[in-house]
Amino acid sequence: MKRKVKAMGLTALAAVLAAGTCGAEARADDVKTINMYTMGIGNTTDNQMIQDAINEISREKIGVEVNWTVLDIGQWFEQYNLLLSGSEAVDLMPNMGGVATGVRQGSFMEMEDLYAEYGQGIAEYLDDEFLNAGYVDGHLYGIPSQKDFAATKNITYRQDIVDELGLDVSNVKTIEDWFPIMEAVQKAYPDMTMFVSNAGSTLNQWDSYNWDKLEDELGVLMNYGERAEVVNLFETDEYEKIVREMRKWYEAGFIAKDTATSTEAYSVIIKSGNAFCSITTGNPGIVEEQTQNCGFPMGTIALTEPLASTMNVTALMWAIPYTSAEPEAAMKFLNLMYTDAEVSNLLNYGIEGMHYTVQDDGTLFYPEGIDASSCTYHPEMTWIWPNTYIAGQWAASTKDLGTKMGEFNKEARKSAAMGWVFNSAPVANEITACTNVIKEYAYGLEVGAVDVDEVLPKFQQALKDAGIDRVIEEKQKQIDEWLAAKE
Repeated sequence: MKRKVKAMGLTALAAVLAAGTCGAEARADDVKTINMYTMGIGNTTDNQMIQDAINEISREKIGVEVNWTVLDIGQWFEQYNLLLSGSEAVDLMPNMGGVATGVRQGSFMEMEDLYAEYGQGIAEYLDDEFLNAGYVDGHLYGIPSQKDFAATKNITYRQDIVDELGLDVSNVKTIEDWFPIMEAVQKAYPDMTMFVSNAGSTLNQWDSYNWDKLEDELGVLMNYGERAEVVNLFETDEYEKIVREMRKWYEAGFIAKDTATSTEAYSVIIKSGNAFCSITTGNPGIVEEQTQNCGFPMGTIALTEPLASTMNVTALMWAIPYTSAEPEAAMKFLNLMYTDAEVSNLLNYGIEGMHYTVQDDGTLFYPEGIDASSCTYHPEMTWIWPNTYIAGQWAASTKDLGTKMGEFNKEARKSAAMGWVFNSAPVANEITACTNVIKEYAYGLEVGAVDVDEVLPKFQQALKDAGIDRVIEEKQKQIDEWLAAKE
């Protein structure tokens, strides 16, 4: 079922955009204020200045001002549930990890009517198949940001070290192929950790490696969903192969002993000069993105072909919390962020002349005498904004990234369950029990810290005892019904 109107005449489209983002100047007493919360990694000292500049634009165009709070990414995950609890006044925020869980908890507002009335500028950038991923039980709860809706799994590494040592990585196709590379680097840099995971586990790095994880990996579609058959990931040959290889890495001293309890992001550890490589997702801009995030020239090798799944799309979506006092204004502002290049520039890069300059070739870079460490607005989170690609292009970023990303998304293999969202309510108890089992066993397995022969069978049995077969059965039932309804 189509949920947006794409084939509209130019006159009608102009009228919609005029109403949505370019309306007549609003009177002061008509201006609404919304509270927006986002996360950040880098310096946002001048956040208030950026907010003021945005409000100059948004007051005139849509009669909305934003009161914007930036939380460090560590704080974000600590306070996320608090933001959704109603104890804070929140009108607009990015949701990471899928809106379905929040919907089940009553955290988000239905958006389809708001989108139809105030968000149609977004429709010019967002195709149906990706918008549909924001629907749960027939209602729209999230708007995806323009980003990579598909992904590969990549080894991402210090290119400068590989070049220095003259290592040939051109034949690396698998994680097994990577072992001798780390072995060579370890000899040259014995005090450096060869491999770091992300915030204490490879769970969020190996996820969707060669499967659609169907939201929680408790029942997945293997081989990119060529068949819509839900199976137990943790009993597959692919999973066993990964944990056995990680055990080899751990025993070779490639992985830090405290990895399973670490809370640091891989990029932070690499940036400190203490680590060589990690496993990341991949897209057309991955090299430049990782180079900026990690602070060293980075290289990357795709281990899989691109896969587009519901979770790729819902990994970051903009949502209006159920407790929002100004949902109409929130949708207007979301539409503005999605369609207004000047606003997008401010969000991504700050103020021209102060936080960036426009170079002769039209790309953006730091003003003279300023770098990433001294720039007072450098959030390093361009990927969270609704439509970064309409903003200027940073000098170090991939050329024509928006066009390349669009082609990447379009050409990626789509999961057989693309657009399907799991209703976990019938198996909520089993999911809770299985999740606790995963926390007990998978972390150690996936960083190589435990013996696979001893622990993997215990893990598999504990999942069965916790009810994973019931979860798989429910997922299969819902996918079958969803596919039948599409025919």
